[in-house]
This record gives sequence, C-alpha cells and structure tokens, in this order.
Amino acid sequence: MKKTVIAAAMLSAPLAFPALADTLFTPQNVTGGLNVGTLSGETKERVYAPDEGGRKLSQLNWKYKNAAVLKGHIDWDLMPWVTLGASGWTTFASKGSHMDDYDWLNANQKDWTDHSSHPNTTLSYANQFDLNAKGWFITQPDWRLGVMAGYQESRYSFYAKGGHHNYANGTDVGDFPAGLKVIGYQQHYKMPYIGLTGNYRYEKIEASATFKYSPWARASDTDKHYLRDMTFHEKTRHQDFYSLEGNVGYWLTDHAKIYIDAAWSRVENKKGSQMYYDGINDTVGGSSKASGIENYNFITSVGLDYRF
Repeated sequence: MKKTVIAAAMLSAPLAFPALADTLFTPQNVTGGLNVGTLSGETKERVYAPDEGGRKLSQLNWKYKNAAVLKGHIDWDLMPWVTLGASGWTTFASKGSHMDDYDWLNANQKDWTDHSSHPNTTLSYANQFDLNAKGWFITQPDWRLGVMAGYQESRYSFYAKGGHHNYANGTDVGDFPAGLKVIGYQQHYKMPYIGLTGNYRYEKIEASATFKYSPWARASDTDKHYLRDMTFHEKTRHQDFYSLEGNVGYWLTDHAKIYIDAAWSRVENKKGSQMYYDGINDTVGGSSKASGIENYNFITSVGLDYRF
C-alpha cells in the first residue's frame, strides 16, 4: 500500500508543480513601481553629562528640506493571503539644509551659553531599504486588511561649512571663514518592525495605508568636529520607531496606476553610549548614557505602478 501511495505521488508531482507555479507566477501577482518626490525633516544629536545628573551639555539640530528623492518598490503576492515586498529610496539632489549647534556649559544656567549657526549645510546623502512580509487576514473583492513584519535600515550624512558663532554668553561673537568645513555628521538606523496595512478600491480609484511600529530600533552615529580634531561615536538601543504611509491612485489601465504618496516616520530620542577620540592630545574616552540620537522625516512623491 505504501509503495502504491508513493508511486502515485511521484506520478502526480510533474503535474502538481507546474500547477503551483502557474498559481504563484500568473500575471497580476507582481507589482513594481517608481516615484519621485521630496524629503524633509530633522535629525538631532545630543550630549549629556552622566556625572552631573544626566543634564544636557550639547545639541546639534540638522534640518533638511525638499531634497529630491527617488523611490522604488516591488511586491509579490506569493499566495492570496501572503505578500512579500521590498522597497527603498535615495536622495539624488539636496538643498535647503541648516545646522544649529547649542551648548549648555554652565550647570547653573538654564539657557544656552554657546550657539553656532551654519546656513551652508549640505545633506550629502540619505537612503533607506525595507524588506517585509504581509499576511492578509481579511480579503474581499474591493478591500483587504493585514498585518506585516519587516526589517528597515536608513542612513543620513551631513556636513556644515562656515557660519556664525555666539560663545560664552555673547562675549565671543564672530564668523567662521566661508567654505571652512566645521562639522560632519552621519547617522545609521537599524530596525525590525511590525505593522498594519490595508487597501481599498472603488472602480478605478485605489487607496492604501500602512502603519509600522518598533520598540527595537538601534542607532549609531559619527560626529566629526574638524576645528577641534574631535571625533565622537555614539550608539543607542531599544528606541521607539513609528511610521505612517498612505497613497491614493488611479488605474489608467488594468496594469498601470498613477498615484500620490505621503510617508512620515520618527525615531524617538534615547540615551546611549559615547566614545570619543581627541586628535590633538591623542586620547580616547567615553561613557554610557552620554548621547542621544533622534530623527523624523516626511516624504511626498508621485509615482507609477505596473502590475505584471
């Protein structure tokens, strides 16, 4: 009896696998898209004094707006209730960045003691990739709702030149030479996440929305102060990450859709470790709970999807 069952399975396999392949790879199971838009937001670096009760010593605010972004995605409906996806974006032009550097060197003073402003700041690059899987627990002809899990990484790099300074409570005011590189800064975020996603279609109009959340975000940065020849490396763990994205589109044909998209995300600040290298004195040091890393951004774009 066992031999008969095995033989039947072997004979049916050549028929079963093509049938399964046809189910997975038939047209309208893969959708890809490209869109262009703009990126705006702010990323922050903080320095704390653990031996002074954790008070804030310094904060750098790197603001950026209207950086040109190219986005892309591909989604594969592996099964009616499972979708695998990959997406990403990268900047390809930037303008409108600005950096402000604040210090609180007097523990008895609430307001900052030192401030420098750098209008000539450049967002060198920013990019992100995302890999995810969606499980649809409600599927209807016009709408579906599901849960998702994924992994996302993003990177940002800046440098500031020239600018103005107001040090020692206004007793030292002046300008940095134009074009002089003052500070360079990079951030790197890694985050597994969970989320909810859904879409709805009415005739040729389709709308979708996605919410992501993670309490497991990790961040690291490198801060280079060229004038002091100081380099700081900082790391944080278990940060909260939120993201909300929505789009509305119109199907021009059965295979092509144009749409507008908006995506907002935020990684909340949390204290982490810091290591530094003093190039002038050739010394190193560091401490825990001495740094903070934070970011939020907003991307708006228009795009074209094609269903194969």
